[in-house]
Amino acid sequence: MKLFTPLFVLLWIWSFQVYGQEAPPPPDEPQKLIPPIKPPISLSGNFGELRPNHFHSGLDMRTGGHTGLPVHAVADGYVTRVAISPTGYGRAVYINHPNGITSVYGHLERLMPHLQRYIRRIQYKREQFAVNLTIPRDSFPVKQGDVIAWSGNAGSSGGPHLHFEIRDTQTQRPQNGLKWHFPIKDNMPPKMISLYAYSFPSTGVYEHKRYPTVYYSSEYHLKGNPVLKVSGPTAFGIQAVDYLNASWSKCGIYSALLVVDQDTIFGFKINDISFAETRYVNSLADYAERERYGRWVHRLFRQPGNKLDIYTIDKNNGIVDFTDDKIHQVKVITADAYGNESTLEFQVKSTPPDNTVRHDNGARIFSYDKDNYFQADNLKLKVPVGALYDDLAFHFKEEATPDGCYAPLQEIQDKYTPLQKPIRVSIKPDSLPDSLESKALLVILDPDGQKWSAGGGYSDGWIVGYPRYFGNFSVAVDTVPPTIRSLNIKEHKHLVNPKHIRFRIKDNLSGIATYRGEIDGKWALFAYDPKYDLLTYTIDPTRLEMGKTHQLKLTITDAKGNQSVYTATFYK
Repeated sequence: MKLFTPLFVLLWIWSFQVYGQEAPPPPDEPQKLIPPIKPPISLSGNFGELRPNHFHSGLDMRTGGHTGLPVHAVADGYVTRVAISPTGYGRAVYINHPNGITSVYGHLERLMPHLQRYIRRIQYKREQFAVNLTIPRDSFPVKQGDVIAWSGNAGSSGGPHLHFEIRDTQTQRPQNGLKWHFPIKDNMPPKMISLYAYSFPSTGVYEHKRYPTVYYSSEYHLKGNPVLKVSGPTAFGIQAVDYLNASWSKCGIYSALLVVDQDTIFGFKINDISFAETRYVNSLADYAERERYGRWVHRLFRQPGNKLDIYTIDKNNGIVDFTDDKIHQVKVITADAYGNESTLEFQVKSTPPDNTVRHDNGARIFSYDKDNYFQADNLKLKVPVGALYDDLAFHFKEEATPDGCYAPLQEIQDKYTPLQKPIRVSIKPDSLPDSLESKALLVILDPDGQKWSAGGGYSDGWIVGYPRYFGNFSVAVDTVPPTIRSLNIKEHKHLVNPKHIRFRIKDNLSGIATYRGEIDGKWALFAYDPKYDLLTYTIDPTRLEMGKTHQLKLTITDAKGNQSVYTATFYK
């Protein structure tokens, strides 16, 4: 069902073209698309932006802090997929277009009515809120400008906005949406905040220094204009952000180049990203610097275990071996997708290499390109091939059993070392009663002693789990069922005006695993929003007979099988 007349669609496309004249032509514009929301468009996040454990794969478009804005099909096509999930994109619609691209619209509040009804029928048939559906071709054709949904805040969203993507249909690789001519004005070059210089001593542990920058004479310089003293293998990194016109958000840069003595050594461009490679962001970025200080630093060198394909030039992995006693000219150039550039120039002075062998006492070297095993009295550890980005000077220490735990604390490396793949952690519990074996799990402890679930379970006398991070681990048990708190219903309540029934559900440790809502003995569609611990049933007159008394039952189960049940009788 079309919600807008053809005349309105024509006016909508015309308004896009007028706004679009303000934007400089982006590179390689493949097809004229209209924006998915009404201009003017302000971005809170751009493509390729560095995020925890992933690259941002789309454009985050502001919706004024509100939900419910019309979302338009950017071109003719047909709906090919709908995904509903408590996390990720929440509610997302995928539309295939004739020219080989797929547009994606995420964090939606609701879908166009006939598509919403279709999805709801399947949810009730499967008795599942979360579904990932391939839609038969031509079941839901759309025209450019059709309203296909309304913007929302569903899934792993930090606030109301539209997450919009363009993908290659065949590979499903997200493309840089700024290559399409959307009315997004940007004539502001990236801001370069700090330079990082890395050295590589014999321990294999990177050492770095940070140099803040200042801007004058149309380019960036190091504060105080120092000549950096370097020796032997050296690499660099840049802390930089990009701003767009009419937006205060710190966005990501599109490209960077490292030039030494007029020789381009290293560079990258973020035109597209494979979902299979997105976690390699933890190697492109200086992971430890982000964990310690919240700074996003682009490494201008490549670790050997980094398989990203964004690099445009890669001489010796970006590492420069300074072995003479000369002064060298170094330049870092960053750019955004509209071609706005910033330049940082500085000098380095080579000094004779330090041949002193430094030993990292107590360290065992783990190789990035093979399986690594470690065993202690109460720990068995496997770090598989491909989990590390580079060889690692591995550290381990055992401490006393923390309060409320059933095993000595296992300090496995540290939280500042990233992992690409899960590792296998097996911890031997002590004094764990047989009756609690099924309730046992790995926990990771923060410096304050707070416990967080790391998953896993009992197996042949060990608690075994597969976390994707290092840290301080022990064993705990979860015997406490989830809590259920009614927000707007109670026993014998007469629901007159409410359109929704809401609950707050929480678990103390292992996490919510399943939930099931029933009304009058039949499954009812409750939507789960874990960021708010919120469970919502939208009253549906087509499935709930009005003017009668109804029986509600809600069952919540955590990952260790602890269960809570809430029941109530209400009238509607």
